Amino acid sequence: MKKAVLYARVSSKDQEKEGFSIPAQIKLLKDYAVNKDITVIEEFVDVETAKKAGRTNFNEMLNFLKKNKDIKIILVEKTDRLYRNFKDYVILEDLDLEIHLVKEGSVLSKDAKSHEKLMHGFKVLIAKNYIDNLSEECKKGMNEKAEQGYYPSRAPIGYLNAIGETGKKFIKIDPVKAPFIKRLFELFATDNYSLDTVRNKLLEEGFVYGNGKTPFYKSTVWKILNNEFYTGIFTWQGKTYENAKHEAIISKELFYRVQRALNDPTKPKSKKRDFIYTNLIKCGVCGCYLTAEIKKEKYIYYHCTGNKGNCQQPYIRQEEIEETFADLFKSIQLTDEQIEEIMICLKDIHSKKIEYHNDSIEEIQKRINLLQRRIDSIYVDKIDGKISEKFWQEKHSQWKKEKDELLIKLNAHNKADDEYFSHINLILELAKSSYRLYLRQTGEGKRKLIKMLCSNFSYKDHKLDVELKTPFKEIVESKKQQNSLKPVSISDTGENLDITIKKWYPQGNSNPCRLREREVS
Repeated sequence: MKKAVLYARVSSKDQEKEGFSIPAQIKLLKDYAVNKDITVIEEFVDVETAKKAGRTNFNEMLNFLKKNKDIKIILVEKTDRLYRNFKDYVILEDLDLEIHLVKEGSVLSKDAKSHEKLMHGFKVLIAKNYIDNLSEECKKGMNEKAEQGYYPSRAPIGYLNAIGETGKKFIKIDPVKAPFIKRLFELFATDNYSLDTVRNKLLEEGFVYGNGKTPFYKSTVWKILNNEFYTGIFTWQGKTYENAKHEAIISKELFYRVQRALNDPTKPKSKKRDFIYTNLIKCGVCGCYLTAEIKKEKYIYYHCTGNKGNCQQPYIRQEEIEETFADLFKSIQLTDEQIEEIMICLKDIHSKKIEYHNDSIEEIQKRINLLQRRIDSIYVDKIDGKISEKFWQEKHSQWKKEKDELLIKLNAHNKADDEYFSHINLILELAKSSYRLYLRQTGEGKRKLIKMLCSNFSYKDHKLDVELKTPFKEIVESKKQQNSLKPVSISDTGENLDITIKKWYPQGNSNPCRLREREVS
C-alpha cells in the first residue's frame, strides 16, 4: 500500500463554515485513503486564530517528509488548505511529492494530466520568480552599502563592527588585535618566515585568535596575508571598492611585498569581453563550463575550459547555440483556451501573493518596532547606570545590525512587489509568443529569458541539450500527446486481434484547438 501524510488546516475566518472544520477534513481524507488503498502514516493539523497565525505543524510535516523519503504523498482537502502563500509552492515542488487534492478530484505529480501540470507549473514559476526576486533585492541592498564604501558584512580579524552615535554602522580598528595583524605582515615581508613559523612567532608574542579557543591554522594565516582589506579597500561580489570608509592597518607597499614573498605577485587582470552564454552551458564530458573567444573580431566560438584536464570536445559557434534556443522557443505556443485558463490561474496566485506580501511586511515591521523599543530602553538603562558601557555597546550593536537587515528586507519586499507585475506580463507574453520575444532581446535579455525558461544546459559532440522548465515543458509534452497514435478500441475475434487507432490532426490553421479524427489501419 502507498504511504501518505494527512494535512488539515483551518483559520479563524472560516472555521465556523460548514465543511471547513478539522474533523470534517480529516474524515474526508481518511475515507479517500481507504478507497485508494493508501496508508496514512501521520496526521498534521494547524489551527490559526486571530491572535496566533503561522503553521507550526506544516513545517513539522515538511521535516517529517524530508526524513522519511519513502513517503511521497500528501492528502489535503483542496488547494487553499495546503498552499497559503508563494513560498509553499516552491518548497513543495522541490520535495517532488504527489499531492492529492481530494475535494478538487486532482492529483499533482509528474504523472498528472498535462493540463493540471501546466496550471500548477505556472503557479510554481510565478512564485519562484517572486521569491528569487526577493533574494536579489536583498543582495542589491547590500551592494548599495558597498557602493557607499561600507563593507556590508562581518569585518575580518583586526577590525570591529561598530555603530556610531547617529546609528550608522561602521568598521573600526581593533586596538588589541590590529597591531598583531600589522606585525604579521611585517614579519612575513622579510622573507625569513614560512606560514608555520610566522604563525608560531605571533602566538609567542601574545596574539590571541578569536576567543582563544579557536585554532589558528596555517590556512588562516594565508587568508589574512592575501586580504587587501587591511590596505583600506575591500572586494564585495567580485567588485573591488577603493572608496572604503574603514582605516587601513598596513600600506599597499607592504601588502605587495608580502605577495611577492608568497610567490603570488599581483598581476593586472585583462578585461574580458562579456559573452552571452559563458558560465551557462556545461561540457557533457567533464562538467566544466564552456568559455568563449572571438576570432577576427567577428566570430564567437564556445569551448570547454578544460579546467579538469585536457578536454577534446569540439567548439560550437554562437550562431548554432542561438539557433537551438530559437527552435526550442518555437515549440512553445499556447492556445487561446489555455491562455484563458492561465488568466484564472493568475488570479488565484495573485490573491496568495497579496496575502504573503502583507503578512511578510507586517511581521518585519513588528520585529523592527520591537528592536527599536529595545534600543531605546537599553539606552535609558545605560544613562541611569543600570548596565555597563560594554553591555550597552554589545546589545546596541547586535539589535541595530538586526534592524538594518530587516529594513533591507522590507525594502526588498516593496521592490519585489513592483517587479511582480512585470514578471506576470512577461510570462504571459512568453506563453503567447516566446520565439518572437527571444528574437527581440539583446544579449543580456536573451540570457535572462533562457534562464527563466530552461535549465540543465549541456554540450557534447556538436549537440546542445537543453531542458525546458515547468510549465513550458508541459506545453511541449501536451502537444506531443495530441499528435500521438492512441488505441481507442480493441475487439477479439478469436483468431486475430483487431485494433482501431485514431490519430488527431489539426483542422485548419484558424483555430489550432479544433481537432478532427481519422481512423488509420
